[in-house]
Amino acid sequence: MGHTKVSANKPERDVVKAATQSDLHDPETMPSEIAFIQSPTSSCNLESLSISSVACAARPAVAPYHELMIRSWSLVGPLLAGLVLTALQLTVAVGLLAPEGPASYRYSTLNQHDSYWFMNIVDRGYQTIVPPIDQKMMEVSNVAFFPAYPAIAGLLRRAFHIDTGNALLIVAQLAGWGFWSYFFLLCRRWRISPLLQACGALLIVAHPAAFFLIAGYSESLFLMTLLGFIYWSSAPGRAAKSFAALHGMVMSATRIVGIVCAA
Repeated sequence: MGHTKVSANKPERDVVKAATQSDLHDPETMPSEIAFIQSPTSSCNLESLSISSVACAARPAVAPYHELMIRSWSLVGPLLAGLVLTALQLTVAVGLLAPEGPASYRYSTLNQHDSYWFMNIVDRGYQTIVPPIDQKMMEVSNVAFFPAYPAIAGLLRRAFHIDTGNALLIVAQLAGWGFWSYFFLLCRRWRISPLLQACGALLIVAHPAAFFLIAGYSESLFLMTLLGFIYWSSAPGRAAKSFAALHGMVMSATRIVGIVCAA
């Protein structure tokens, strides 16, 4: 009797099982409770998948941008520091140390001694007699100075139609800015702490010879090209070697010791 009862109930269980499986696979016949439970899960899975895909796709774009910002700041930082120091030197020299008078006159007093020889070269070119005389007379012979500094000043004067003295000062002060920029770039490459960088810069600024970085002399151009030559010579890449060669040529054309330094 028990066996007959089990056999009789078996077709009913098969029918219920088949109906249940059919309901699970058919969304239209699926009970509302089951559909309510599965639908959010599926949407959450799809949403999380799409979010993770977007995040994964965004990671390669964020990393290069971050590296670009770091590299840009590593270049902009020394440039800004150099500009601040150059402006500080100009402020002290023109505002505090120059003779009394209008601002243009005070600024022009940064041209002294050899500056007038450079002015003569820019205005008249190189001139001499054979044999040369043993006296300093720029109207007769002015070939004792190397050509890079007056040549760049002459190009600036012709390009912007400015006074020769101002052209000499602008070139010298731009070169002074370049000197300070390379100074901080080298300090950063050599991993010198910011405190030591500040102390080194302060010692240079406080030295009386720092006047030549903003005056109408060729020292600032020579020092800028010297540090630039050192900076690019130790940098990897073919472009760096080209920049080093360019700095070496200008350095050699600025002062006679530049030939030895570039060799």
